Amino acid sequence: MLSVILAGCNGLKNEEGKPEESYDGIPSTAKLMAEDSHYAVFTNVEAYGEQIADDWLALEQVSLWAYDKQEQKAEKMMLSHLNTRGDRYDATESFSMPADSIPTIQSVHIISFPNEPLTVLVEECSDYRNVNSFIVEQGKAEAICLPTSQGFVGFSAEEHLLIMQSYDYYRCGGRYDRIEAFDRTGKRICSMDAKLERYDKLPSLEDDDLLEKNQSPF
Repeated sequence: MLSVILAGCNGLKNEEGKPEESYDGIPSTAKLMAEDSHYAVFTNVEAYGEQIADDWLALEQVSLWAYDKQEQKAEKMMLSHLNTRGDRYDATESFSMPADSIPTIQSVHIISFPNEPLTVLVEECSDYRNVNSFIVEQGKAEAICLPTSQGFVGFSAEEHLLIMQSYDYYRCGGRYDRIEAFDRTGKRICSMDAKLERYDKLPSLEDDDLLEKNQSPF
């Protein structure tokens, strides 16, 4: 399984490359994104969205492909949709959504075991700030959107849980990390706020005295 530690959009990297062998039925322009002993997973760029700033790359509309090495069979799992509104991903719990409404795919991780139906975690950063993460199972039209904002860290050693990271804000300003574990159905197992005590005890930015003195700790 391929995995990366993500730190916002700047850390969102494709673990991709050209396959060492050809896979019948997979587009010749497709990029290998993840692989295990049973499956190889690819993305293929189908179209580009509008470039909204000179230093930001245009978003890619991509198709997601799976190749079953044992059956020697290729299958198109989904096609992303560039015009999806991202504000609905600001959720507190996991929720189901059409897989073809995922805006784009920039990272892929296989999260199922080789003898199980293929399930992947796909991630994107279409607002150039937050990493949105989705669980996609082969053959299903619905995906699960996780309520996280900074992406996949890795798997837990014993239960193979998805360790995800997000951010939230101190009352006094500035961000702190939230680390959470989810199972492969999107159920939150546990959550930890990694707050620094010296900041957590400071007054809120709404405190009149702090505002008047302009003494924000950041």
